[in-house]
Amino acid sequence: MELRQGQRFAGAGLLALALALSGCSGPASGPSADGLSELLAEPGVLITADSGSVKPLKYTEDGKGEMKGLIPELTREYAKRLGLEARFEKVSSDAVVPGVLANRYDVALASGDFAERRKTLDFVDLVDGGVVLVVKAGNPAGVGGRKDLCGRRLAIVKGSIQQSYADAEQKSCKDAGKPAIDVQGYADGPTATLAVESDRVDVEWSDLAVANQLVKDNPEKFALAGEPEHLAPYGVGIPKGKPELRDAIFRALTEMKQDGTYDRIMADWGQQSIALEKIEINGSQF
Repeated sequence: MELRQGQRFAGAGLLALALALSGCSGPASGPSADGLSELLAEPGVLITADSGSVKPLKYTEDGKGEMKGLIPELTREYAKRLGLEARFEKVSSDAVVPGVLANRYDVALASGDFAERRKTLDFVDLVDGGVVLVVKAGNPAGVGGRKDLCGRRLAIVKGSIQQSYADAEQKSCKDAGKPAIDVQGYADGPTATLAVESDRVDVEWSDLAVANQLVKDNPEKFALAGEPEHLAPYGVGIPKGKPELRDAIFRALTEMKQDGTYDRIMADWGQQSIALEKIEINGSQF
């Protein structure tokens, strides 16, 4: 149920007081919507950046048009509670963080909350994350997990956490005297998946939510290989120099979690399994 404006502001005030009294992680106060606008590239608008290639989390139809998915819906809701309009800019995965740091965009829509990225960005965590290997139906390459990647052709999205995983596995193959992995980088997830379908690669290292949806929709084409690995959550990436914006987004999402809006949206998209128990800032252990 959507809260009226007065209820939202009252809820935010109570939340701030509760945080101050309890000492839990997270900010206790923050700027008004007018104050936030001073931190944004365009007053009144929260400009987000993402590749939009992780269906059902964040995607566009055929790579064009309006950004859809679970995360854009969460984003529109928390932005509305801050008195802002959410705008979604589609860029390649490896251009997201540089663009945010250059102030072309205000935030990374949703990126993995990893230690390396936390050197320059703070994260307000949104949903749980994970990865899994995807192969053609029937698994003709016989891939049982990451231990079988040596000598295989592997598709990854450039700039993703899977790229760093592939680098680590490449070293393991070399140390064991096994053939190298033929790592092929792609601009986005759909292109990497197409490489599996067209036999340009043997296996793709995919986001867990995306892979689950892919196999559910196309069981005659794709299958999962090995066990999923639960990793860092996806979080809103905010430059380190904008703590007021970070704190405001944290409060809005926490309010959404407390009033049931967050869990309702997760259920609407069938993604309860990756819902967070609580909203945190830089809450990842990875």
